[in-house]
Amino acid sequence: MYDPHRKQHWDAKVGIWYFTEQYAAKRRSKNRAKGVICTRNIDMVDRTVYKNYLLTKVFPAIKEKWPRKDRGQVIFVQQDNAKPHVPPSEPDIVAAGTEGGWNIRIWCQAPNSPDLNCLDLGVFASMQSLQHRLPRKGIEALIASVEEAYRDMKTDTVDNIFLSLQASMLEILRQKGGNLYKTPHLGKAKLRRAKLLPVSLSCSRDLYEAAIVLLRAASRGSALLFDSSSI
Repeated sequence: MYDPHRKQHWDAKVGIWYFTEQYAAKRRSKNRAKGVICTRNIDMVDRTVYKNYLLTKVFPAIKEKWPRKDRGQVIFVQQDNAKPHVPPSEPDIVAAGTEGGWNIRIWCQAPNSPDLNCLDLGVFASMQSLQHRLPRKGIEALIASVEEAYRDMKTDTVDNIFLSLQASMLEILRQKGGNLYKTPHLGKAKLRRAKLLPVSLSCSRDLYEAAIVLLRAASRGSALLFDSSSI
């Protein structure tokens, strides 16, 4: 995605954060002196912790890095259905997402749909393959390894993941919300070499309108987000 304000391409990486905390070592050991600041996992990540990360880390990072020309567009922050996650209508989340003219919304991933998760589609696999080349011990070293793998993940990899996500979305629309489809293969490497790789995939009007009819028939409020006259 090209950012005309910064006059450069954006790599679509918003950030990566860890549920950890720092503490001072109470005792001396062979690995560290007493009083040294160490890192450990947060014992319990509940809704309060998760919500705080959204408000103080994720949303500010989106507003800082997202191209300004797209500020008015809807930006969905997708979460799975783990218990700590917040309802999309949480007042503090809605307020933070709309502050400053932004339109950032929380969106829950559909159950049993790993193909709708960019992390499962390729981010984890790409980072793990890079991380395993740099075996390290200790939580600080592990964090450093993950950060390095995230930083070194190529833009082409990110592009491939988002195209796979869009292809999966189209298949789900064709299946009327079902997941009984074969994983789509676009031949992205071949298309890239031929300089024919699309930036995004298009959805036909018939498929789009059929999906809206299906949502309305099921009395799903999400149908209100879409307008047939916009295509």
